Amino acid sequence: MSKPVETVAVPVAPITLDDIRHKALHIRDEVVEEAREQVSERRGQIIIIGVVAVVAALSLVYYVGTRAGRAACEPPTR
Repeated sequence: MSKPVETVAVPVAPITLDDIRHKALHIRDEVVEEAREQVSERRGQIIIIGVVAVVAALSLVYYVGTRAGRAACEPPTR
């Protein structure tokens, strides 16, 4: 048989308002930083999408312009 083991309760320091305030401020700082990173990433995505849209529009305008210019230079066929 085993011997009975005596357990001793370890005193725990009570949680103070300062502890809670410190933890809340830490969490707030982390959330603010994460929000800034998300906004920065989103801003980059919007800029890239805008650049791609402008390049696509310019390409289409160039293509249509060259076809119209070529058609204007050719003699009419009968």
